[in-house]
Amino acid sequence: MKSLIAGTLAGLCSGIGTLPLLFINRISKAVEDTLLGFAAGIMIFASSFSLIKPALKNKNIVQVILGLLLGAIIMTFIEKTVPHIHLERLRVLNFKDETMKKTYLLLAAIIIHSIPEGLAIGIGFASERAGIGLSLAIAIGIQNLPEGLVVSAPLIQKGYSKSKAIAFGFLAGIGEPTAALMGSILGKKVYGFMPLILSLAAGAMYYVVSHELIPESHCSGHQLKATYGVIFGFIVMLIIDYMVK
Repeated sequence: MKSLIAGTLAGLCSGIGTLPLLFINRISKAVEDTLLGFAAGIMIFASSFSLIKPALKNKNIVQVILGLLLGAIIMTFIEKTVPHIHLERLRVLNFKDETMKKTYLLLAAIIIHSIPEGLAIGIGFASERAGIGLSLAIAIGIQNLPEGLVVSAPLIQKGYSKSKAIAFGFLAGIGEPTAALMGSILGKKVYGFMPLILSLAAGAMYYVVSHELIPESHCSGHQLKATYGVIFGFIVMLIIDYMVK
């Protein structure tokens, strides 16, 4: 139950992050790229220190390596088999034709993106190790705030109303509680392979960072801002992790 609640709250942060759209019509691409970098920094920290670090405490390096590879392979399979639109294509899409179809495809991309995050939350709680589940839920909730804004803001320029763009942000987090519940169940079923499961979630999150967040934040000439966004996101999580523990 804790994992479901935490996953739901983290997912809601995607919608909460869109609320500034009530007062502004757009955000600059430089700000978007910085925020994406910030989200990437948080995910890198959460994967490394909340998942990989505790997985290595069991001194089972084979399980950790296999988990990392398996997480990346699973995300690759989902990417190849589920129709969706990559985030970097959002600004060049023509939404005048087949608007709803493209919206659903974009929503599918965000839900795919949220699967490893939700799994990480659920697995963190299933591990029963002090603070892992809570730390991951806080980290993912924080990184969902700028992501929700970055994904929803361009929809207004594509002709969507502010209410629809904000509703899209809330829908974007729908995959997180489901994945968190799945992660919790999975973790309890195969508790003896916890290093493998923790690393699997980390591998999936590393995949999202490398395949989506960093390429998108570096494709418009704002690489330096995005890089400092990554560092700042990492520092924010370092402070939060220190305070939680």
